[in-house]
Amino acid sequence: MGESALASLPNREQVVLRLQGARRQAEQVAAALAAGDLIGLESALCAAIDQALKAVTAALYGFNALLPSPLPASRLNRRNLRDRFAAVQATSAVLELIDRAAHPHEGWLWWLDRKEAASAFASLLRPPGEAADAPALWRDPLEPAHGVETLSPDRYVAQAVAQIEQLVEDVSRLAAADVAAYREAARRQPGRLI
Repeated sequence: MGESALASLPNREQVVLRLQGARRQAEQVAAALAAGDLIGLESALCAAIDQALKAVTAALYGFNALLPSPLPASRLNRRNLRDRFAAVQATSAVLELIDRAAHPHEGWLWWLDRKEAASAFASLLRPPGEAADAPALWRDPLEPAHGVETLSPDRYVAQAVAQIEQLVEDVSRLAAADVAAYREAARRQPGRLI
């Protein structure tokens, strides 16, 4: 994916930079796994997940920047964006797309976010039981009862980065229609000037 896929976002360079960082760290995950370097593997996993999630935040920031009177970065989150659309009685395909991916206990983005949030408190890796076993990636490091991911850590991260790339591309594609719908809905609100 290149910058052209994110053409509608005013901060596309930042989104691309985060995606490139996530891809580079995913490569490090594969290299560390192949070398049996558990410390390097854990470190690269944390970095890849962090960069991937920052790409989503950057895409949301770009979407937000297209809206009239955008939220400051310190207040930017899905809930505040959703509240802005609700205030003018408009829907957002961007936010619905992300909400589906982030649905608790079901969405792939929710599980990725759980890993990122837990990584400061617990290892992302279940250590191998036997020396010959490969390490596995916890679904939720703070809740081991959820088990481990079915994919190996390198394949999981590669898939997650690909999903993030598709998500931010979809955000860019849907942003213009959402902004137009927001402006039209706001224009119809009594007492509003847009």
